[in-house]
Amino acid sequence: MANTLIHENRRLQFPLDTLVDALIELEDKQGHWPPKATVVGASIDNSGDDEAAVVLSIHRPEGGAIIERRYSLSLLAAAIVNYCVTMRVPIPRNSTKTIQVAADSVVLMLENTVMLQSRHEELSTLPPGTVPPATSPAAGEASPAAPEPDTVHPEVPPPPAETPPDAA
Repeated sequence: MANTLIHENRRLQFPLDTLVDALIELEDKQGHWPPKATVVGASIDNSGDDEAAVVLSIHRPEGGAIIERRYSLSLLAAAIVNYCVTMRVPIPRNSTKTIQVAADSVVLMLENTVMLQSRHEELSTLPPGTVPPATSPAAGEASPAAPEPDTVHPEVPPPPAETPPDAA
């Protein structure tokens, strides 16, 4: 038997608000998020001078200062995957994962190929009509165990019966 392939391509688009949540989730899980800190600004920096990043402006109440944190693409990827696992968004484990940066979002691209056992023999690549039909010893005779043909021709309906004219 031949193998059958299924190719899957998915795009998970994370708007800036969701990216902020994903970054806070990862930072908090790792113990790096400042207690009682508030995000007062967020942007995607894709200026082209350096590697794209997400920049968060964070207000820390104990010092009163606003600090900026810059998150690289590799950290964004880790935050997005962690967020998907936490929020139970399915991501195939063996999929190839890539990140694309847009003006207002970051996209996680997933590519996956699954190989399954085929239920048929390998298909021929010969042009239609070039393969002769299989011949049997009693050609033209259907065997008693042969299945009914797939094509059923409808019977011709009888002509409509004439109706007597109304007697008024």
